[in-house]
Amino acid sequence: MNSIKCLQCGIVNWSADVECKRCGSLLTVQAKAAQVYASDPVESKGFFSGGIMVLIGVLAFAALTVVLSRVFQLIQGETAQIFAITFMFTGMALTVLAHLWLLVRIFEQSTGWGLASLFIPWVGLFAIAKFWEKTRRSFVAQLVCMGIAFVGYQIVPPS
Repeated sequence: MNSIKCLQCGIVNWSADVECKRCGSLLTVQAKAAQVYASDPVESKGFFSGGIMVLIGVLAFAALTVVLSRVFQLIQGETAQIFAITFMFTGMALTVLAHLWLLVRIFEQSTGWGLASLFIPWVGLFAIAKFWEKTRRSFVAQLVCMGIAFVGYQIVPPS
């Protein structure tokens, strides 16, 4: 015979029991609540997941480098150029990866939208809007990566 665990006190009761032996709680209501809880879809990841937080940290570090280079002039010459090149190429490479991630997310939703996004650039924006719940993190990651490349470009002051 099957058993059911009381959600209130934790004691295991027979499945035919209506009330818990220990606390008297109604087991049928608990069983229905457990079924509803089990059938709810798993909550999606937070918007600012770990990967995007790392990218935002890199963007903040690049912005701090711009401030140290332009405002306080602590980073100058060849060192500033090395920082600039590093941030620009890292930002561009990560932008390409984030764009591929975005295309994969669009293809997961619809092959037609994916092909259209691949060959017609403006359609990608419509696909992002249409499948926002699935594409938002990859789209924001792409924007942050583009920001890293742009901020890297700003490190070396114009001559």
